[in-house]
Amino acid sequence: MKKPSTQEVDDLIKYCTDKDRTIPHHWVKVMEIIEYQKQTPTVQKSIKCLILGAWHYASKESKVKVFHNQIKFAGLWSYNRDKVFYELKDFLTQIPEKDLYFRKFYLN
Repeated sequence: MKKPSTQEVDDLIKYCTDKDRTIPHHWVKVMEIIEYQKQTPTVQKSIKCLILGAWHYASKESKVKVFHNQIKFAGLWSYNRDKVFYELKDFLTQIPEKDLYFRKFYLN
C-alpha cells in the first residue's frame, strides 16, 4: 500500500471540517486506529483524546486541534501510515452524520 501524501492528509482534515463537522462521538476509536498505545509517551501527549475528565475542561478548539493532530500523525508520522491513515480515512468518511459533533450544536 502507498504512503499517504500531504495533500491526502489535508483533504481528510478539510473533509472533517466541511459542513461544520468537528469530532466523532466515538473519538476513542480514532486512538485505537492510530495505535495510540504503541506510541512513546511524548507522542501520546500530543495525540491523546480530550475525553472523560478532560472533556469538560478543554475548549472546542482544543478538541478539534487534537483531532486534526491525530489525522496528521496517522498520515505523516505513524510508522504504519500506509495502513493506519487509510483505515482512519475509511472510518471518518463512513461515520453517519448522527455520530458526529457539529460546531454549532455541541457545548464544551
